[in-house]
Formats: sequence, structure tokens, C-alpha cells
Amino acid sequence: MFEFNRDSEVKKKIIEGSAVYTIDNFYKNPDEIVEYLKSTPPPIWKEEEQPSNNQVQFDDRRHYLWNTDILPAYEYVCSICGHDMPDEEDRNTVVTNFTRWYDTPFNNFDDNYWWPHWDPGYNGVVYLNKDDVTAGTNLYENLDPDNEPPDDIPEHYQPWRPKSKYRLIESLEAKYNRLVLFDGYRFPHAMNISDKQYFGDTYRMNQVFFFMGPLD
Repeated sequence: MFEFNRDSEVKKKIIEGSAVYTIDNFYKNPDEIVEYLKSTPPPIWKEEEQPSNNQVQFDDRRHYLWNTDILPAYEYVCSICGHDMPDEEDRNTVVTNFTRWYDTPFNNFDDNYWWPHWDPGYNGVVYLNKDDVTAGTNLYENLDPDNEPPDDIPEHYQPWRPKSKYRLIESLEAKYNRLVLFDGYRFPHAMNISDKQYFGDTYRMNQVFFFMGPLD
């Protein structure tokens, strides 16, 4: 199911000294993958954490599906960014983001960015919404040394962070079946939510690869 196109061009761009990769037409059968993911309702993400606005102001969900078909894709993406392979559980698990927002004043994207955060290493994101070029991924610089790291507060309590505290470095454009690969340890990053495209019944969908630890 997760067969990928080895012949698709790997584009490399250096952003502030860090390599960012883009591969269009990544999977051979992306429609099949979308149907597979939609057929299994994703659980609410971090449902146990409190306080939380998940299911109140927005709907944030994740799949963690054991599926060994993903392993060759993990190996290929790993070879591009130069990371070691994740452990057996992670490299055989399909992880997604399924997120939508409610049309309320809380979701003020004009003055705020959605949850800039760091991850342990490189991230790969495959966008799975057709006709979407806006809700990609933003890379930031944290401008305020006193700005509390996101780890200090529950993710779903105050996910909107003031734009004044960040500099937008790059906005990686979404495209159906496009893989982007960037250093989530180097850059605070997050979904680019700048319009009401996913304010309603449609989920912003992607499948993600995570690699642990910064590159040497």
C-alpha cells in the first residue's frame, strides 16, 4: 500500500544552513492510502491532557497504526536526510495528523501562529488533501528568549501563539502527495493555518515520519 516512487525528483533547498527536501508524487497510490486512513477513525490526540480546548475549539486527532508496509518508505526517507532508522516500533507505525477547527473567535489566525514547536530530529510530512496549496508547514525563528517553550503548557490549552514572538522563515507549500522533509530540531515549526479552509467538516490530513535526535 505504501509503495513510493523512487524515480520522483528529490529537490534540495538550503534554508539558513539546513537542508530541506521536497518530493512530489511521493506515493504510487495516494488515494488508496487516504481511503485506508479514513476507514479507521483516528483517536483524539492527547485526550488525557488537561486543561484542553481539543473538542471544544478544534478537533485534533492522530493515527498510530502498526503496518509493516511503511518500512521501505521509512528506509528511503531516512537515506535522504541522513538519520539513523527509528526503533522497530516507530519504523513500522503509520502516524498521521487529522485536524479541523471550529469557527470561533478563539481560532484567531490573523494575530497568531498555530503551535510552533520543536521535535527531536528531522520530520517528513506527506500532504494528503487534494486542491490544497496553503495549509503547508511553517518554519520559524523564536524571537523572544522569554517566550515559554511549548513544552511548558499543554499543547491543546493555548495552541495559538502570538505572531510577534516569531519570525516566519519559510512556508513550505502543501500539495497532494508531496513529501517535505526538514529539521524539526533546528526550526520551531507548525501547520500553516492562515485561512478557514479547514474550519468545518474537512480534516487537514497528512502522514508523518519522525526521526530521533539532531544530526551531527
